[in-house]
Amino acid sequence: MIDQSKPGFWKDFVLKELYVYARENKVLISNADEIATQLALLDQGAKLEELLAAYLAEEEILEFKSRISGINMISLAERPVNVSAAKLVSEELARKYTLIPIAAQNQRIIIAMADPTDRTALDDVMLFTGYQVDPLLASAEEIKIAIRECFTLERSTGEHAVLNPNESVSWKIEENINAQETPVVSLVDSLFRQAVIEKASDIHWEPIETGFSVKFRIDGLLMVKENLPKDLSRSVTARLKVMSGLDITQRRLPQDGRIMLDISDKKIDVRVSTFPTVYGEKVVTRILDEKTARLSLEELGMREDVEYQIRKLIRQPHGLILISGPTGSGKTTTLYALIRELQSETINMVSIEDPVEYRLPGVSQAQVNAGIGLDFASGLRSILRQDPDVIMVGEIRDRETAKIATAAAMTGHLVLSTVHTNTAAEALTRLLDMDIDAYMVASAVCGVLAQRLVRRLCLNCRKLKPVLAEEKQIFHGEALSAIYEPAGCSKCHGTGYNGRIGIHEYLPYNQEIKELILQKGSAASLEKVSEKSGMLTLKEDALRKVAAGITSLEEIMRLWAEI
Repeated sequence: MIDQSKPGFWKDFVLKELYVYARENKVLISNADEIATQLALLDQGAKLEELLAAYLAEEEILEFKSRISGINMISLAERPVNVSAAKLVSEELARKYTLIPIAAQNQRIIIAMADPTDRTALDDVMLFTGYQVDPLLASAEEIKIAIRECFTLERSTGEHAVLNPNESVSWKIEENINAQETPVVSLVDSLFRQAVIEKASDIHWEPIETGFSVKFRIDGLLMVKENLPKDLSRSVTARLKVMSGLDITQRRLPQDGRIMLDISDKKIDVRVSTFPTVYGEKVVTRILDEKTARLSLEELGMREDVEYQIRKLIRQPHGLILISGPTGSGKTTTLYALIRELQSETINMVSIEDPVEYRLPGVSQAQVNAGIGLDFASGLRSILRQDPDVIMVGEIRDRETAKIATAAAMTGHLVLSTVHTNTAAEALTRLLDMDIDAYMVASAVCGVLAQRLVRRLCLNCRKLKPVLAEEKQIFHGEALSAIYEPAGCSKCHGTGYNGRIGIHEYLPYNQEIKELILQKGSAASLEKVSEKSGMLTLKEDALRKVAAGITSLEEIMRLWAEI
């Protein structure tokens, strides 16, 4: 008979059962050699959980741990933690075993644990609290966030201190808070870690009249994450300035800096911008995810016909390709995807950007520096002396840059750039408005793509709803009886959305369009001709994605005025 009281029995049993499941479902192994490799790693002391993480989602691992061990699973995103119950254990004990009490009643304490089969942890909690313990299984990352909210935040508000500008600090963000660090350092580090986990693109550290607000921008929308005491503002700002190499004594002028973080052995590039307000300095930190620079054309959400036309464009030896859209519409990401398609040792690619957001292998990248007179126009002139095959210009902002870019496209270079317009047709008329000769625009441009970003529905919780009579008019009589709408769950933090996807408008650059440009036709006339040639507008592409269940009608209506 198996001795279930043996220390570590349940942990070993759960991991073995998970391994069997993964093997049977062919998600961990693909051949005999890989089986031997995985078993050898286990024999050498590797953790099976780490091996499985490469093949199974965290929630899948948790679900099977729960099923096999008979211990219920809980999502801390859906069930709030009782702070009074959490304080029944020490912060050190909570971090040591990755656990957090969530409720206590009648001399029993309910605890969310990353490993509820750890008998040592259970015994220590019983000794520390004097309560009987009811363990539940939870995500380790959710537990760490709860520990930060219940312990680190309170220490920070009570013991914050101004940092010494000459103090040497490390930018490595540890999973466990170092007891020797100041509370403000712990607070900032934990918020950075939480932002990366929740896939935030920006953190806003904003002093307000009554306090100090911390907001995350997730999927394009700002969400308040913390409301801190006002007297924390200066200490947190000082910490961020020290990390980014800025002058902490300069509070009256805006400053820009950069932080390189090391979170779980992953390098995270963070851009920092400070701005003096009437309530103090506001800091915005932009988190640059390298995965964005590695997105392919297939992953941008383009329709097959658009992707096919774009691939044809970038195979041309020369010409000007324009990506249009407002700020935050994903134009730079699309440019990087095009550059990745072109990468080759036989092609000389040079870029001028403001700023360089991601490092691209095989591309000579330069950054605009107004302080020394390096702008897009002067940088572009210098690039032409570098024998380039492909040139990427971050943005065409003025007549001089537009003139040089069109001239370069006409003299044997492939030029990729962006322009701030709402539609593809407006991108062409913008060049004409910059006093670029119509014949140059007609000869240089070879294609225009307009785009926006919309939030993608969470596949875990989206739900069908009937299409109302007034909504059917929006779909131009298309026979739709139901569409998906957002619901909200723990996977999407209750928003109903998870990530973003592009909607696109590709303008077919044919002879008819060229003749209209030579006649300096309006954007409306260009759009009319383009639609006759088969162009789907941004609205039409958006509605197709609604019908396909990718995004919601509510999300499209939010952007309707824009597109």
